[in-house]
Formats: sequence, C-alpha cells, structure tokens
Amino acid sequence: MQAPRVARPPLLLAGDAAGVTRPHTATGAVKALQDALCLERVLRAGPDLSTARERYADERSASGAQSVELGRRMGRAPVEKVPDWPAMGQDEVDVWVRAVPAGTWHYLYEEPGQAAGATPPSPEAAVGR
Repeated sequence: MQAPRVARPPLLLAGDAAGVTRPHTATGAVKALQDALCLERVLRAGPDLSTARERYADERSASGAQSVELGRRMGRAPVEKVPDWPAMGQDEVDVWVRAVPAGTWHYLYEEPGQAAGATPPSPEAAVGR
C-alpha cells in the first residue's frame, strides 16, 4: 500500500538564497529586504500564486544576476589586476576602490551628487596604469 501523497507548498527563494553574492557587495540584507517587499507586492496584486511567482522572478532575477556579477568583479579586481599597492597613496587607493564597480551602481561607492548610472573610470585608468 502506498503512503498518501502530501501536498507540498511551493518553494520560493529570496535574499542570499536566491542569488549567492560574494561578500564584497555587502548587499545581502538589502537584497533580502528588496525581495521581501517585491514578494509582498506581487502576492497582494494576485490573481494567484503562480502568477505572483512569475512576476517575482521577472522583477528580481535581473537584480540578483547584477549583484552576483558585481561581486565577481569586486572579487577579481585585486587578484587578476593587482595594482602596485606600495606605490599608491591613499587618494589613489580610494579612486581605485571606487572604480572597481565599473559603472555598476553600488550604494557604498556612489559619490554625493553623482548621477545614478554614471560610469566611473576603470580601476587601471583611475590610477594611471
């Protein structure tokens, strides 16, 4: 005799579980909150769970992919394109660190008054390499 099938609730991944980012981005909690707000909005909008899940995926997948790519870039920069750290002064280090996101908005590196989406110079160009 077979055991009765138990209905399983749908699975939805949010926050870091949905797109594991490297710690360089420092966005885990922010992403989790954005995911939760999006999930609440699409569930309230209805009309059913399947539609809400699709809307959630449509809205949050691109953001997750961007966070993952930014983390990869931020992790690779000091390993694959190692600057001459001893030759750099603090101002040059600051410019290099801010240039690593290379045009990707990140709340840690946005300059006051900088237009959102403005493209900073590459890390190499920022230090004259």
